Amino acid sequence: MANSIKITIKGSNETGIDAPTVEDFLGQVHDFLAVLQNVEKAVSEDGKNELVWRVTHAQMNSPICFEVTPFPKNPAIYIDARAAQVERVAMEGIVAIKTGDQYPPYFNKYSMAKTRAIYARVMNGLADTSFSFGPAIAPEPVIIDRNTARNVEAFYQAALATQPAPYRELGSVEGFVSKAERGDIGCAILRFHSRLDGTEIKAIAEGRAFQQLEALRLSDVWEGVRVRVYGTIWYHSLGAIKKIDATGIEVLDQSPLPNMDNIIDENFTNGVISENYLAALRSV
Repeated sequence: MANSIKITIKGSNETGIDAPTVEDFLGQVHDFLAVLQNVEKAVSEDGKNELVWRVTHAQMNSPICFEVTPFPKNPAIYIDARAAQVERVAMEGIVAIKTGDQYPPYFNKYSMAKTRAIYARVMNGLADTSFSFGPAIAPEPVIIDRNTARNVEAFYQAALATQPAPYRELGSVEGFVSKAERGDIGCAILRFHSRLDGTEIKAIAEGRAFQQLEALRLSDVWEGVRVRVYGTIWYHSLGAIKKIDATGIEVLDQSPLPNMDNIIDENFTNGVISENYLAALRSV
């Protein structure tokens, strides 16, 4: 079984009540799960979630403590390596944010917002929150206390004060197609998830890219296909893509995987029944 994560949530004891509010408790759980799910999309090659997180142990004594364990959506799929990677990246990202890193590897704006909320609840209502990933991932638990939460908020405020202005550049972005559609003014639009961090990007196609995108819209089989989009990339700020004015689209995995019809050869034994064919092979 994949490694479990132990989550401990301690309520503020300033009023003598050592118990979290329902809102703070559910908020911490929901946002931590959102970070795990978003990280999985970012690190996986297909940009999809194959893990289901289940509560496998709960301790209601003070402080409240429980464990979540990843299970496969498809029981036939081995997910231990995938789960370990997701847990390690999530742990490293949460730790990196403690030291002021604004965008740890595989964390996008959504992951950052959820992580910031986890820290903010500790500063504004909870006494602390800790995540124990186990010795295979991190020997010591990741503890978020009041001082740490205040430092993280200070990092965020300082970053906002020095936020760079929007800019644009020529380049390309690789990702997985989520939707091809027609815009309100008749333009062709491609929505795809960035291969780097899973963020959904809107590409407005023009010229040759418009014709390529119109071809993509002819069939739903293009959903999930890996592409590289070229053009003018517009950024909200450093590394945060707003949109792409696409001038070209390159399909990177156009050849589909073989199906059973491609693999099965009805004339493989030249008309000999399978038992006799195998017996002949063994006698050679």
